[in-house]
Parts: sequence; structure tokens; C-alpha cells
Amino acid sequence: MSPDNITSIMRDKYQNCIQILGIIVPIVYSLAFYKIFALGEKHIIIRYGKRRYEKIESKNIFIFSFIFAVEYILTDFIFMNLFSDISVLLKSAYYLFVLLKFIMLILYLNLIGATLYILRNILGFSNLYIIVGSLIYVLWTSLYYILLSDTCPSFYMNFATEWFDYHTFDSFSYIINLAKLFFASLILKYLGEIVFLRRDILENEEN
Repeated sequence: MSPDNITSIMRDKYQNCIQILGIIVPIVYSLAFYKIFALGEKHIIIRYGKRRYEKIESKNIFIFSFIFAVEYILTDFIFMNLFSDISVLLKSAYYLFVLLKFIMLILYLNLIGATLYILRNILGFSNLYIIVGSLIYVLWTSLYYILLSDTCPSFYMNFATEWFDYHTFDSFSYIINLAKLFFASLILKYLGEIVFLRRDILENEEN
């Protein structure tokens, strides 16, 4: 497989942020989030205390995002290594590209998790939060079709064309985008904790 083929594959399959990272990934992630982060048993929350329980949940959301990102990237990584010559991948700096994308993907997924987290607590663990949360990112990404707007964080990973076609990389924009994802997630999780601590979630569950 030649470098030109790699560029084509990355653009058409792996870097299709509109369809995959912006639409499909948020939906799949949200469904998995719903299965994993249901409200814990009352005795567990009482044992840890609501504040500590939420701190643990925040940490688990990041771990879940990391595992999800590993599974996503491994699919691309295995496919490329099976059907490409390693020397070609090395020449195109493919492995560095995957590493940079992987780091960005973790923080992007963590942002989706933080969004679901605060919505879950605001809506009192109603199943509606899954629909609202995934729709936010799907509709945000879909603005590209209407207004040609690429403001959704999924587009932060759309640097394959510059990397493989022009052999350039805007490291400053990359770092800025990482910071945006990190601090946005931090703020959402903090607000989500405040909502959980102020609402009597346990009483609502019993009723």
C-alpha cells in the first residue's frame, strides 16, 4: 500500500469526523454510558458519602473514555498494520499521527461523558438524558451540512489532510483544542457534582 493510498484511506474512512466521530461515536458512547453509569445502590452512596461517590464517578468516566478510545483506535491500528507495509507507515509518520489522535479522542470522549454526567444529574437519572446528550453532539456536528460550521469538538481531530497531504501539523491549535476539551469537561463535571449534591436523588429513586 503506497503513501497515496494511506492518505486516501485516512481521509475517506478514519477521518470522516462528520459521520463517525461526530454522529456515530456520541450515540454508541451514550448508550454504553447509560449501561455503566446507572445510579449506584443506596447503601454504596451512603457508605462513601455523596461527595466522594461523585468524585469516584468522575474518575470512572475518564477511565471509561480511555478504554473506549483504545478500542476505537485499535480497530484502525490493526487494520492499517495488517494491510500496509510498516516501512510505508513509518515514512508517513502514521504512528505519531495515531498517538496524537488518540490523546485528542480521549478528551473528546471525556467531554461527551461530562455532558451526559451533568444532564443525568439535572434530569434526575431520567432515561431522557441519553437522548438529549447524544443529540447535542449529533446536531452540533450536523451544523456542518447547514452552515458549514465545524465548531463541534469532533472536528478537532480532522487534521489528516494536512498531515498526509501537506506534511504539516498545527501544534499550537492542537494544544489549544486539548485545553478547551480538558477545561470544558472539568467545568461540566464540577457543575454536575454540585447538582448531585444539592438534589435528593436517593429520595427520588425511592419514590
